[in-house]
Amino acid sequence: MFASSLVIIVSQQEPRSMHVYHFQSRNEIVTLKFGNTILNVKVNKERVVVCLEDSIFIYNLKDMKQLHTIMDTPLNKNGLIDLSAAPQSALVAYPGSSEAGTLHIFDAINLCAVNTFIAHDGPLAALKFNPDGTMLATASKKGTVIRVYSVPQGARLFEFRRGMTRCVTIYSLAFSPDSSFLCSSSNTETVHVFKLERADDEKHRQEASQDSAGGGGWFGGLGALMQQAQNYLPTQVNELITVERSFATARLPGSDKKNIAALTNLKNQLHLVVGTSDGYLYCYRVDTNAPSGGELDLVKQHRIGPNADAAARAGNEANSGRSRGGTNSGGSQGGGDSGSTPNVDDPDDFPPMSHTSG
Repeated sequence: MFASSLVIIVSQQEPRSMHVYHFQSRNEIVTLKFGNTILNVKVNKERVVVCLEDSIFIYNLKDMKQLHTIMDTPLNKNGLIDLSAAPQSALVAYPGSSEAGTLHIFDAINLCAVNTFIAHDGPLAALKFNPDGTMLATASKKGTVIRVYSVPQGARLFEFRRGMTRCVTIYSLAFSPDSSFLCSSSNTETVHVFKLERADDEKHRQEASQDSAGGGGWFGGLGALMQQAQNYLPTQVNELITVERSFATARLPGSDKKNIAALTNLKNQLHLVVGTSDGYLYCYRVDTNAPSGGELDLVKQHRIGPNADAAARAGNEANSGRSRGGTNSGGSQGGGDSGSTPNVDDPDDFPPMSHTSG
């Protein structure tokens, strides 16, 4: 949990038991047992939220006392839920229907329902709060449109189109630390990064660009005409016009493994980090100052998990014939050895390796 030593574990051997450990002292604090399989657990500095298929349990983090139970929730077989992490805040978001895109917001501090609104036409597949708990990103099972809503009001702030016709399974959504960017990963090889820029900001920039190019003219009149036309178009057509495409994309070496993506700052530079279920960690640098990020370069890749040491040795052997400081398979300068622990805050401190699936 954050920078603390608390770790919560639910194992495949005991899917109905939740173990809370203090990792530094290696002590087990408490074990809680439930009547059904635990599908998801979320933690912030105030609350622990446990999601089962048809119920949600809320605990006080300080003493693990059960505070509330949300019973008879719509069937949530994937344990889709999120908990805001802002200080003195604990908003819980979860699906309000298994057949439609209804979203419930619950206040886990005051233990009361806050809001319910329709986020998508189809069932929800992913949802994620931003760091300060003021926005919530959502995606449906169709996976073509990603929306961002204000919290707790439920007003739609942004809408991004991931693709026009290709339906995908969204695995994860994540905001950047400053909530200026949003990334989404799926069962395809492409990870999308969207820029959360309001239409007013974009409009002012376009107007400034037109003014600097010599004023309105024919193109300026056309732009104004398009703005007026949007007021008379059907809502669905109007939404297609206002939809934003991705700011940047990253291509994963493989697309058949489940993954989770995050946006984090390393050396004051925004990076996209993607972890896959087969134990690989990919790191991409995001140029936030560019008009468009384009396709992101893979700057580092690392093998984690039980087979990490063997993969690192294979990587070192593969790089042994190269000159000192040569380029490794991730596109960055090689360095380090398999016995050293990489500095997670330094993207240049990952050991060299070769990408193998073994």
